[in-house]
Amino acid sequence: MPDPKPLLLIGLAVAASALPVTQRAAARGCRMAHPDLSIYAIELTDSDSAARQVGSGAALTEDTEDLPHARFVSSNGAQELILYAHFEAGVDEYAEAEVRVAGQEALALEPLPAEVFRTEHGIELGMSATDVIDRLGRCFKRHEKKRASEVLEYEIRGADRDPKLKRYGYPVYYAEYEFQNGGLVRFRFGFESR
Repeated sequence: MPDPKPLLLIGLAVAASALPVTQRAAARGCRMAHPDLSIYAIELTDSDSAARQVGSGAALTEDTEDLPHARFVSSNGAQELILYAHFEAGVDEYAEAEVRVAGQEALALEPLPAEVFRTEHGIELGMSATDVIDRLGRCFKRHEKKRASEVLEYEIRGADRDPKLKRYGYPVYYAEYEFQNGGLVRFRFGFESR
C-alpha cells in the first residue's frame, strides 16, 4: 500500500494555493513589510517634528465622528493633511495621519508649503495599488467600497512588542489605502488609540 503522506501534502499545497494571496500571507503569520511612521517629515507621536512642520499648538477640531484633529491643505489646494491626536496625547503629539483629495471646504484651511504630502516610504495620492503593495508588502486585506473604490488594509497587532514599533507603546498599528479608478485618493495610518 502506498504511503498516504505525500498525497496529503500535495492536497494541502493545492488547497493553500487556492487561497487569495492575503489569506495565504495571514496563514503564515506575515507582517507588513514597511510600516510608515512619518508624513511630511512629521514622525508619529513626535511633538518636535510636528512643531517644525506645522507649527506648535495647532487648533484641534473635536467632534463625535473621530479623534481630535488638525487639518491643513497643500499649497496648491489639491491635498488635505489631517493629523489626529489621541485623547491622552501631549501638545503637538499626533499618533495617526490621513491624506486625502481636498474638497472645496479645505481651501479655507491653513496651507503648508508643499504640493504633495508624502510618507517616508514614498506613498502619495495618485499611486496605483500595485505601487503601494510594492512598497509596503503583500500582507494586507482587500475589500471594495461603494462608488467603485477599493481599500487595502494593513495591520500589525502586538506593535508594542515589535522591534521597530515597540518604542511607541501602542498595541496596534494600522494603515488603510483607498483607491478610485486605479489611483490612491485617501490613506490613513498610525496607532489605534489605547
